[in-house]
Amino acid sequence: MENEQRRISGEDEHFTSSATPLLRPERARLIVLEGIDLSGRTTQVHLLRDWLSAQYYHVTTTAWRTSPLISDVLARARTKSPLRPLAYSLLYCADHLDRTERVIRPALERGEIVLADRYVYTAFARDEARGLDKEWVRNLYRFTVEPDAVFYLHISPEEAVRRRVALQQRVVAVERPEKRGEKKQKKQLERAAATVQLPPLAPETMESFRDFEMKMYSQYQCMQKEFNFTVVEGDQSIDHVQATLRRALLHLLLEPE
Repeated sequence: MENEQRRISGEDEHFTSSATPLLRPERARLIVLEGIDLSGRTTQVHLLRDWLSAQYYHVTTTAWRTSPLISDVLARARTKSPLRPLAYSLLYCADHLDRTERVIRPALERGEIVLADRYVYTAFARDEARGLDKEWVRNLYRFTVEPDAVFYLHISPEEAVRRRVALQQRVVAVERPEKRGEKKQKKQLERAAATVQLPPLAPETMESFRDFEMKMYSQYQCMQKEFNFTVVEGDQSIDHVQATLRRALLHLLLEPE
């Protein structure tokens, strides 16, 4: 039965503490943040992690394409001739499988909160956008752990393009880190650019990026009802989005099993 869509507006790290959480969850939780490129997932995951850790929760974060066994292979593949969609699909699945067994399941067994920056829905969207069979892709990830909640940071493909242009311009502008803080800023911008694999700006590059984001966007729109995503409008301020996520997360943590 199709679930009703809900909408609300408004690098693996492990944190532990012996103190008692201010608000104790009823059980371990797997929380996923999804969205197209540059929707703000990574920023929001880091803010949620810091907020929960400050309240003495045990928190583990995991991110797409960070398995130590697979990340270097994917990095090398991106610097050479593009792989076929099937090869990318299998590599990304291997990344998710490794993180599931090494990070996600152990953390949940310890009773922790796991925050995931992208999950299997990214694979579904990307693989299907690249023309792979839907049922084959879904079956490939049959081993995965079902999340307790999926927050979909919704932005339009046009907004993704605008943010990409702005990010690339900022990376180019910070070329001489002589002033205090500029070196750190440059590294942060370069890491942000790397998350969406930014090549040099060119009209054909931007058009290709926009076309792919349109396909991804279409897939996410279809998955909203199928997987009961909670939709958060990602074109609001970072603080507003974070406040919305915190309210929703508190409700989830205190919800009886």
